[in-house]
Amino acid sequence: MEKIGLTGLALAVVVLPGCRVDLATSVTVAENGSGTISVVVAADADAVRNAPELATSLNVDDLRAAGWTVDVQNPAANGGLSVVAARTFATVDEASLFLTQLSGDNGPLRNITLTRTGGVNDASYQFSGVGGLPKGLAGFADADALTALGEAPFAAALAEQGGVLGDVLGVSLALTLPGEPGEISQTTATITPRQADDTSTTFTWNIALDSSDSPLTAFTRDRDVSAMVAWYVARGLLVFMIVLVALAMAYIATVVYRRSRSTPAS
Repeated sequence: MEKIGLTGLALAVVVLPGCRVDLATSVTVAENGSGTISVVVAADADAVRNAPELATSLNVDDLRAAGWTVDVQNPAANGGLSVVAARTFATVDEASLFLTQLSGDNGPLRNITLTRTGGVNDASYQFSGVGGLPKGLAGFADADALTALGEAPFAAALAEQGGVLGDVLGVSLALTLPGEPGEISQTTATITPRQADDTSTTFTWNIALDSSDSPLTAFTRDRDVSAMVAWYVARGLLVFMIVLVALAMAYIATVVYRRSRSTPAS
């Protein structure tokens, strides 16, 4: 039996009549720029009934070889099939690379860039990318399949069952960044309401699956005000101590000089 990967699973399900698959990606970034990525591909119970071989057809060896942990839940709580792939990253550059590898050139999340600038107590995080499937289902196909078949067979498969892509496929991205969000104009996401003691911000996008592309942008600034105040206070105390020592040395030098001037020569 031919094996398929995560994107192949999504492609296989959406061409089944009356079935649905949801692909949810979550990225959480810590204050030092490290973090975790998880991808959940969930096919509904109808998909499992119509294609019970889906679970045994999965090939996640490449993902595991690349450092991902993969958990296949069959059946899932809803009677469907759920595949969870996760991995850690050490820097925001690694996060950008891993997300790009997952989606490829034509997938629903493209041109992903995540940056961190600033220092330990005052850092800014900038996220940008493009969301959408302008090539339709062909966006999930690998380069070899597209070269050999073109885009038409993938569009025809969906048209045969009379489906609209958004009705059979859901794609979402949740991004959690340290700090407070920037101006609302700096993001295209839905921002989860923050509590008073929250130290991070979560942005969520539900990707439109029409023929258009949507910009994905988010910005936060993470400032540890107490640490910054402590740093400035420490710097102020250091300067004060240096000035105090300098004044003391000057005073001692003056006293020694005056005494040497007032002492009679022997």
